[in-house]
Amino acid sequence: MASPLIRRDLPHPPRRVPLLGDITRIDRYRPIQNEMALAASLGPIFERKVLGLHFIYVTGARLAAQCSDEKHWERALYGPVLEFQRFMPDALFVVDSDNPLWGQARRILTPGFAQKAMRSYHRAMQSVADDLVAEWSAGDGVIDTYSAMTRAAGEVIGRAGFTRDLGLFHDAPDSADSRAFIDSLGDLLRMASDAGLALPVVGPLRRRLLEPRVRRDVEVIHSFSDRIIAERQAHPTDDEDLLNLMLTATDPETGRRLPTDNVREQVLTFMAGGYETTAALLESVLYYIAADRELQEQLRAEVSARGGFDYKAITGMRLIRQVLNECLRLWPPAPGYFRRARTDQDLGGYRIPAGQMVFVLALAAHRDKDVWGPDADVFDPSRFEPDRLRGHPDRFFEPWGTGPRSCIGRQFALHEATLLIARILSAFELSTDGAPLVMRERGTMRPEPYQLKVTPRAGR
Repeated sequence: MASPLIRRDLPHPPRRVPLLGDITRIDRYRPIQNEMALAASLGPIFERKVLGLHFIYVTGARLAAQCSDEKHWERALYGPVLEFQRFMPDALFVVDSDNPLWGQARRILTPGFAQKAMRSYHRAMQSVADDLVAEWSAGDGVIDTYSAMTRAAGEVIGRAGFTRDLGLFHDAPDSADSRAFIDSLGDLLRMASDAGLALPVVGPLRRRLLEPRVRRDVEVIHSFSDRIIAERQAHPTDDEDLLNLMLTATDPETGRRLPTDNVREQVLTFMAGGYETTAALLESVLYYIAADRELQEQLRAEVSARGGFDYKAITGMRLIRQVLNECLRLWPPAPGYFRRARTDQDLGGYRIPAGQMVFVLALAAHRDKDVWGPDADVFDPSRFEPDRLRGHPDRFFEPWGTGPRSCIGRQFALHEATLLIARILSAFELSTDGAPLVMRERGTMRPEPYQLKVTPRAGR
C-alpha cells in the first residue's frame, strides 16, 4: 500500500475513554443522525470504538462511491439487517450472496418488476389510492400520517403483490389479521434495530428479556404469510402477481422453483421491505409538500396537465419524481449499508485491510457539499433536473443500496408513491402546523408521527 497511514490513525470523536472508548458520544435513540453530525467535524471517514467494538464510518460522497466498486468491495451483513436472519434467514434482503437461494430468488423475481408487470399492478395501486382519498374525504380533515401511509403501503403490497385485499381501509375478513401482522412486523423492526445497535453485555441481556415477545411476533407474521400461500395453492389463479411468480416460475439458470418455505420468506421480504420504506418516503414527501404552497401548486399543475391517473400519465410525472428523489436524498429510509473490503484498500489515505467492514452512511454522503454544492442540506427538488444533475458529475445518490444487492422493488415503490401523491394532490389542499420534521430510527429512517391537515378541493 502506498499510503503511510494505518487504520488506528483514523479520526475519532474527542474525549475517548480508556476501555469504554467513545461511549460518551453515543445517542442511543438517533445514532445514525448523530454520526452524520460527527461527519461535519471529523471528515469523510472516521472511526468509533465502544467496549471493544470497532466501527468505521464513510460519510464523504467520493469515498462512498469508491466503496460501491464491486471489484474491491462487497456487501456485508451486520446490525439490524443481520438481526432479521433470526426469523427469515433466506429472505432476499438478508440472505448471503453466496447462498444459491439468493441468486435463484433474484432471477425468478426480477421479471416481476419489469414494465409489463408494473402495468398489471397499476390498477391495484389505483384502488388503494381511491380508498385513501375516500377515507380522507369522509374524515375531519386531520390525518394521522403515520397510520395512513403505513396502511396504504401495506395494502398496495397486498393487492398488487398478492391480489389480496388486506382490509386495512375497511372491515374485511382479513382486517384483524392484517393489522396484527403490521403491528408485529413493526415491533420486530424496532427490536431488530435496537438489538443491532446494542452495546455488549446490555444487548444480550435485553434480547433475552424480549425473546418471548419476539417469538409471539414471529409466529404472527409466519402464520399470516403461510395462510396467504396455502390459500393460493388450494385455489390457483392466473393472476399476474408476485405470489404466482414465487409459486410457479422457474429459475432460468437451474430450472427449479423456489422451495415453499422460501416463498414464505419472500412474501415477508416484500411486506417488510415494501411497506416500511415506502411509507417512510411518503410521509417525508407529504411533509415537504404541505409546507410549501408554491411547490404544491406546481405539482398539482403537472398532475392536471397529465390528464388522468393511468399508467402512462403517472410515469410522466417528472416533477413528482424529482420531489421523491430529493426526499430520498435528504432522508433515505435505508440510511446506510455495510461494505467489506475484498482486498487491502486505500480509502481517503487510510489503509483499510482486507476483510474490514465499513458503514457507508448514505444519509451523510447524500449531503456532501463538495459534490452536491453549498446548499446540500436544503430541500430543493430542482437539483434533480437533468441540466442541474450534469453539473454534479461526482454526486452520490444510493438510497436503494448498491450493486447486485440493491433494492429489487425500487420501480414498484416509485410508481406507487408517484400515484398516491398525485391522487392526494388532485383531491386535497395540504398543510401542517409548522412543526419541524423530526426523524426517528428503527432500522429505517422514518418521520416521527405528525398530523397533516387536508381540505377537499372544490370542483375536483
